[in-house]
Amino acid sequence: MNLNFISPLYLFGLLGVAVPILIHLLTRRQQKHLLFSAVHLLFQSQKRSIKRSAPNRRLLLLIRCLGIILLSLALANPIFSFGGPGNFLPDTPSASVIILDDSYSMGTRTGQKTFYDSAVEAVLDLTQSLPADSVYSVVLGSAPGRVFQGWTDDPGRAKKILKFTQPSARTTQIGQAFTEALQLLETAPQRDKRIFILTDRDKNGWNEDNFSSIEEGTRYPVEIIDFSGMQSGINLAAVEHVEAHQDFLSNSRVIRVEMRAINLSPTKPINKLKASLWIRDKKQTSGVLDLLAKSTGEKEFSFPLQANTPLTGEIRIEDDLLAQDNHRFFHYQPNQSIKVLIVDGDPKTVEHLSETFYLERALNPFSVSTSNIDPTVSTLAELPMRNLFDYSVVVICNARDLPFGYERELEKFVMHGGALIITLGDQVDPKFYNEKLGRLLPVTLKSIHQITQQDEPFRLLIKPSQHRVLQAFKGRTLEEMKSIRFNSMYSVEPKENAEFTIPMWFLNQAPALIESKSGKGKVILFVSSIDRDWSDFAIQPTFLPWVQRWVKYSARKLDNLTQQELLVGEPFVWKEPATGSSIYIESPGGKILRLRSRGEKVTFDDTFRPGVYTLRRGDSASNGNSESQTIPKLPSGTEPAGAFTVNIDPRESISDKISDKEIRNLLSEMTVTFSTGYQHRESAHPEEGLPLSTPFLLLVGSMLLLEGWLIRKE
Repeated sequence: MNLNFISPLYLFGLLGVAVPILIHLLTRRQQKHLLFSAVHLLFQSQKRSIKRSAPNRRLLLLIRCLGIILLSLALANPIFSFGGPGNFLPDTPSASVIILDDSYSMGTRTGQKTFYDSAVEAVLDLTQSLPADSVYSVVLGSAPGRVFQGWTDDPGRAKKILKFTQPSARTTQIGQAFTEALQLLETAPQRDKRIFILTDRDKNGWNEDNFSSIEEGTRYPVEIIDFSGMQSGINLAAVEHVEAHQDFLSNSRVIRVEMRAINLSPTKPINKLKASLWIRDKKQTSGVLDLLAKSTGEKEFSFPLQANTPLTGEIRIEDDLLAQDNHRFFHYQPNQSIKVLIVDGDPKTVEHLSETFYLERALNPFSVSTSNIDPTVSTLAELPMRNLFDYSVVVICNARDLPFGYERELEKFVMHGGALIITLGDQVDPKFYNEKLGRLLPVTLKSIHQITQQDEPFRLLIKPSQHRVLQAFKGRTLEEMKSIRFNSMYSVEPKENAEFTIPMWFLNQAPALIESKSGKGKVILFVSSIDRDWSDFAIQPTFLPWVQRWVKYSARKLDNLTQQELLVGEPFVWKEPATGSSIYIESPGGKILRLRSRGEKVTFDDTFRPGVYTLRRGDSASNGNSESQTIPKLPSGTEPAGAFTVNIDPRESISDKISDKEIRNLLSEMTVTFSTGYQHRESAHPEEGLPLSTPFLLLVGSMLLLEGWLIRKE
């Protein structure tokens, strides 16, 4: 702290000079009565001090001297300065890099403004307050950190480039922005160099690895200007995840949209948080969530599918201080039928003896689309020629093993939302399943259990179930299922920490069917065979509805594009576009771009705006290997090719702040100062602080009152 005086000469002024000046000043300020009262009290004190003891004279003399000193200090117009922003500006021509955090958390509202609005005002004021012949540059602090304005000495340039800007949808990345700032300062000829960082200090943007490139010995003054203290409330909640899928179990073909929201408060629960589902900007349905402090909650919306056209929508929650994280986009392409790939691990020359004969006919009994299931049978040898992402469900029936390395393709398929159904049999190699499919199966296969002709067969434990597949089987149907005879089955053993459910059991308490999740998809294991070798289930009346319901239940969201959901800034890569055609992409803002291909894939990097991006395919009139270019409108004849969504990274919504100590550790060789908010800077020689004239005048009055009280007491 500093005590600054405009006129130190007053400190040593004599009483004969100070009193007339005081009278003159106080008269101009309409405070004449204070001066006259002071003089009157002084004269009265002399007349009435005839009999005084020695200690009283000394005390009165001390009080009068203090009054004169305080009066002189008041006339000196002192300013109490806290240092910080006002003292940080240079006195000589300098080079300043201003890092402006434009991440979406800077969109937090503070009344009519946002953090970002206040930060932009601070940038404009800083550029106006720099000394003559100074230069500055502006670096944006969102990912990736980048130079927004190179060196310039024009104070008005900042206003031109920042006037209509808004916070981005990106996350904070101060480390990379700081590296850009250091590179700029190396090119500046000025001796006086410094860095300003205008931010809300969200901790996720100060990754230690991004500061590791700072060379030893690099020393510049750094001022951190924190705007988070301007926040008047809290950012309540954020939508963290949205996923849509089609429910084929319902005859009306329902679309289900699952959402997950997070309560950002570490201490306060949220009761009845409003959430709503919007399709093409029209509200479909709404509901509420109850969220405990610092926890997540899920809710599912559903609505009947009217047509097989692509669905573009979003989930919204009620507004709070940060609007950017209160909604999340999704895209879904409904299917008229479920495409199922059936892998026959034990084909026979006689058709009805093949492993998949009964299964194929149960899924589509009349060779028409009445079941909404379109099965395709493949042998193990044909499997590598199939693209798994052309199907929603893959059923592997009694396969000894898989083609070399194909288990990785299955893992990728399931992780992206595909369903894998495995049925066993006498061809299965347990060692292969346990080792190669261990990441998909929650259990290990142990051994085959068989019965002899004289033994009682294995039978299913049949009782009413709340499982969505089995709850449709009631009454007579359940009685029919009790008669199913199984002569062979595999025993299994659960893996440690594996999560799964057992919807169906045998009477001997052995699992009959095991269901688990892996990524976005499902894995279902049936421990017996699907043909007539190990049971008579395939020829029972309940087999057809049982098989169809499990396939419809497991079929979820899976499109040809394997990257459906991206975060802002993540590149979109399409590995298998149709050859000989041009690819066009339409961004949420309506911008149309003709994409270039890189070898056998198409890439798109400009994913910095949240929303749904649609792909279209056209003829090859354009040069497919040319640079990507913006076009005014789509050429005629283009056809839809898919879509993908881009959403914000919810980590930016979490408002944990980095401490002063952590920042100083990251910038260990820098001189770092901190300030909360921003105060207007008049010039490069500021005189900001707390004026002390009024307090000193009040103390003078107090001295006079004390003197009068002592005289009256005597």
